[in-house]
Amino acid sequence: MLTRDQKKQLVDDLVKQLKESESIVFVSYEGLKASFVANERKKLTKQGIEYVVVKNTLLERAMKEVGLTLPESLFTQMTAIGLGKTDPSILAKALYKKPTGKPGEQRFVVKGAIVDGSFFDEPMVERLALLPTRDELIAQVCRGMNGPVTGLAMALKQTVSSIAYALDKVHEQKAQVAPQA
Repeated sequence: MLTRDQKKQLVDDLVKQLKESESIVFVSYEGLKASFVANERKKLTKQGIEYVVVKNTLLERAMKEVGLTLPESLFTQMTAIGLGKTDPSILAKALYKKPTGKPGEQRFVVKGAIVDGSFFDEPMVERLALLPTRDELIAQVCRGMNGPVTGLAMALKQTVSSIAYALDKVHEQKAQVAPQA
């Protein structure tokens, strides 16, 4: 059993983590195998996501200290949070998996998320998970901008090639005419 001081320290640590995070995803891990959770935690850590299991009462206190009021349904079942310091869609993609209906399926059940101080319910987290990441969007924009430039370069190359071909033909014709004179 934790002492009052230990609980206070846990809440303070959690408040600090919450303030440093760009986005937070709340998940239930109830009924999941420990091996699955440990494996997922490793994957999340590699992506720069912090996975924290926390008692609901302590999480609720920390949220109030941060100034966020959340639905009561968020503080039921066993709760863990994913804390992301970068692109919110990366965090959502990492924790949200669509149910497949396969027997024995292991996945976190997303309860909600906080992005830029706004609460997202589960359907909104799903939409966020389907969005491209910031890096993917930048790549799409670059491809879009690169297409016309590549087309122009190819057209110019074709034009230069055509001019060179025409000049070569003119030179050949003049070379044939010159020896006869």
